[in-house]
Amino acid sequence: MRYRINQKTQDKISEIGLGSAYMPQTPLKEAIPALRQAYEGGINYYDLAAGDGKAFPMYGEAFKDVRTSILYQIHFGADYSKGTYGWSMNLDIVKRSIEKQLKELRTDYIDYGFIHCQDEFSDWETYRKNGVYDYILKLKEQGIVRHIGLSSHTPDVIQRILDDAEVDMLMFSVNPAYDYGQGEYANGGVDERNAIYRRCEKEGIGISVMKLFPAGSSWTPGNRPSVRR
Repeated sequence: MRYRINQKTQDKISEIGLGSAYMPQTPLKEAIPALRQAYEGGINYYDLAAGDGKAFPMYGEAFKDVRTSILYQIHFGADYSKGTYGWSMNLDIVKRSIEKQLKELRTDYIDYGFIHCQDEFSDWETYRKNGVYDYILKLKEQGIVRHIGLSSHTPDVIQRILDDAEVDMLMFSVNPAYDYGQGEYANGGVDERNAIYRRCEKEGIGISVMKLFPAGSSWTPGNRPSVRR
């Protein structure tokens, strides 16, 4: 496995990470060995915008003895109160979801706490107005959140949030189909998307790549099947 250093956090991160969209569809007795194999193969970075809340106990069991050797990115706005993935910017819902995830992951800290799925300027306004961003900052002051991330499909919105917030990791699509405007979430043209890559490189912001393989439209938990503000 090859690793890269996040210039803002100095974390050593495996070039290949593991997402959780479909992990919950796997029986527990198969999921845990698969997660351990990923870890033993050198993968140390795990995205927890899961397709279903069943994923969290799987990770909690698989990594209970190696938690300090791995990195979790956990999304403030991904809601699992109904089991499957939902999207919310309601502060109480966000708090309950985060507390549930931490308990089931058997951890008391979050490596990268993500400002989740900000695709419109109004999303960012609501996120701050509702106090969700302040909640992340409070947890960072307490040492529960170690670094701040951002997930978005929209270059203009990313630029705005990078102006307003101290972001250490960006979750963004890097995929020719999306870069050239193919797909439901292929927001922004080539120049706008390239500007995001250049800014992240200049400012030392890591990029956690999503939609690496989809050719066109597909649903992942980074998207919004429902809106609960």
